[in-house]
Amino acid sequence: MFARRIIRKISFLLLSSRERLTQTMAVILLCSQVSAMQSCKQSTQKEILTERQIELRNERNLAGIRLKEILEERNFERALLYVDSLNRVFPNDPQFYFTEGWVYDMQGDSLRARAAYTKSISIYDSLIADKPNFDDMINRAVVVQILYGMEAYNQALDEIQSTFTTAKDSSNIKMWKEIGAIKKEELFIKSPQKNK
Repeated sequence: MFARRIIRKISFLLLSSRERLTQTMAVILLCSQVSAMQSCKQSTQKEILTERQIELRNERNLAGIRLKEILEERNFERALLYVDSLNRVFPNDPQFYFTEGWVYDMQGDSLRARAAYTKSISIYDSLIADKPNFDDMINRAVVVQILYGMEAYNQALDEIQSTFTTAKDSSNIKMWKEIGAIKKEELFIKSPQKNK
C-alpha cells in the first residue's frame, strides 16, 4: 500500500509518460529488491537464531542429564555447586531452581528450599504468561504441591483444565490428579539397570 502511494507520487511528478513508465519500473524494481533484501536478512537472522537456540537446548539437555546423574548419587554438595553454575548460565530455567530447592529440602534447609521453589514458580509464571504451555503448567503444579500442599496442587490442576480443554489434556490432568502427592524424597532415584 505504501509503495503504491510512492509510485503514484513519483509518476505524477515526471513529465512524459515514457519517463513515468521508466521511473515507475525503476521504483518497482527498487522496492522489490529492498523487500527481498529485508526478507533475506530476516530469514538469515531466524536461521542463526534457530541454530543458536538448538545449540542452547542441547547444552541445557546435557546439563540436565549430568545433574540428574549427580542427584542419583545423592551427592548434594556437588549438586548444589553444579546447579548454582547452571542457574547462572540458564537464569530463566525454572527446573534448575526447582532442583536447587529440592537439594536444600533434602539437606533440611527449608528456608533456602522455599526461596528456590518460589523462584521456580515465579519463572514458570512468567513463561506461562508469555506463552501458555501444558508441560510448564504441570511442572509448576508439582512445585506448588511440594511448596503449598495438595489443595493448592489440585487448584493448579483445575486452572490447567480451564486453559487446555481437549480430551487429551483432560485425560492427562486426570492422570496427574490420580498420581496424587509427589513424594519429594523419591525424586531423582536411580532407576535399576536392566540386565542385557
